[in-house]
Amino acid sequence: MELPIVDSKIHDLISNYETRDPFHLAKSLNIIIIEEDLGEIYGYYNRANRIKMIHINSKLDELNKRTTTAHELGHAVLHPDENTPMLSKSTIVSELKIEKEANYFATNLIIDKEKYFEECNYENARTYGLLNHYGLPEHFARYI
Repeated sequence: MELPIVDSKIHDLISNYETRDPFHLAKSLNIIIIEEDLGEIYGYYNRANRIKMIHINSKLDELNKRTTTAHELGHAVLHPDENTPMLSKSTIVSELKIEKEANYFATNLIIDKEKYFEECNYENARTYGLLNHYGLPEHFARYI
């Protein structure tokens, strides 16, 4: 999937539902979010009998739950029929195309770049300040 298509899907979601909140978007899209103890796994997306589900590790803090939900929502929107790998500390930096697309989706869904960049002056400070402001990991800088 090409990034302009991903950007278009993000834009359409934000326009149609007037939110960047991945929890509200999932609910609006009839995607069930299940919080459960997943050990070292952050979360995963699956589909069973046409029912879309996002599983989130209940032990994550709120920022990581939001980031993980946004990533898994990316799979639900971009790869609805794929069996995607479980998201963990090691797979979040994966070079698999679908994982990079889900990370790109999560980053650009959560971040309102136009609003934030109006307030900042220097590119590097803007990028890392932006990630910090939205509670995203530094390795997501490549998706901005």
